[in-house]
Amino acid sequence: MTTRPITPVILGTDVGVYSMARSFHEAYGVRSLVVSEGPRGPIDHSRIIDNVYMGPGADDERLLATLDGIAAAHPDGKPVLMVNVEHHIDLVRRERAWLQERFVVPTPPDAVIERVGDKGVLDRVLRAEGVASPAHVAVDIPSTDRRDWAGMLGDLAFPVVVKPATSGEYETLTFPGRKKVFSAGTAEEVLDILGAVKEAGFGGEMLVQELVPGDDTFNRVVNAYVDSNGEMTMAASGQVLLGLHQPAFLGNAAITLVEYDAELVSTVRRVLQAVDYRGYASVDLKIDPRDGVPRLLDINPRIGRSNYYINVGGANPVRVMVEDQVHHRRHAPELATETGVFHYVPTFVLPRYLTDKALLAKVRGVMRRRRAVHPLDYPADRNPRRSLYRLLHGVNQVRALRTYYPRPTGTGF
Repeated sequence: MTTRPITPVILGTDVGVYSMARSFHEAYGVRSLVVSEGPRGPIDHSRIIDNVYMGPGADDERLLATLDGIAAAHPDGKPVLMVNVEHHIDLVRRERAWLQERFVVPTPPDAVIERVGDKGVLDRVLRAEGVASPAHVAVDIPSTDRRDWAGMLGDLAFPVVVKPATSGEYETLTFPGRKKVFSAGTAEEVLDILGAVKEAGFGGEMLVQELVPGDDTFNRVVNAYVDSNGEMTMAASGQVLLGLHQPAFLGNAAITLVEYDAELVSTVRRVLQAVDYRGYASVDLKIDPRDGVPRLLDINPRIGRSNYYINVGGANPVRVMVEDQVHHRRHAPELATETGVFHYVPTFVLPRYLTDKALLAKVRGVMRRRRAVHPLDYPADRNPRRSLYRLLHGVNQVRALRTYYPRPTGTGF
């Protein structure tokens, strides 16, 4: 049987994009085409990436024209189109039929995205499966008035978290004080945040969710791939040791202890099965220190920005997808059962942020046995300019921590 050639096409410029390209290179030895507006550190000077620059200010029309040209240049087999941010997922949903004529598109089906994005549907599933989640209220910004918002908050206990229910449109908004995720201690603060979002022209729902206490180390992440037959063929889990705290990146992991938690993975598997999930899922949970119960926060229909932590655990997240959607073969499940540390900021900051000394000792033990893994530090892609970028980026990340999160807090905000 002839094996189809693999041509990865990845949209974006961040560390998650490079991580996907690295996974394709590790699995198949292929270079990825990365489509972006222009150069940026994670994707520059790389031996495993061919950059396709569209120029500053490229709109969807230019992006689709670029993708059309790429598809036409590969008549021997459909390239694989990888997207990993909400506004690109929204583009796939709008243009799915057109894209699927030209590419293999592993973005979850629209029906799946709608089910996990509908908080009413997801709440019913979580209750049926016995999975805890924080109490919340969804506020439809364009169809409601500020005068009604206070009443909508109902019996929510403060403090709360305020964030977009779906963030594709939100990612393109600019307004004073914009954050990816807000925390609010009072109803009046919530009203001010919702007012600013409405004034900026946001056309979706904002989620007001009771804040689960605990610093970054109480956060957990589970990543999965569910194949076309409904089987989870990839699973990984980890404990966030430190998150990014710049306003635009809140919620992204900076350092993760990669450790397979079979019980947590089983919980996520039940939920995904209940919504008939297909494709990649990145699931955020938080252990509530008040009762030790994991509370499910979000199910994101993508591979995730910190996806290389899956490889640190011994699985390859793109191989299972290619076997399923390109070769149409069943693939034995890949479970990320190896223990390690994924990091995107220097690990020397950990003693400042890990107040649990037993956890710090455990992490140090893991790093003594196995060096922490930075996704941009790929031995097959060494370049002095890439090494310099990684060094300077680490310095900038430490500075950002000192500015936005100089000491750990009891909430992670």
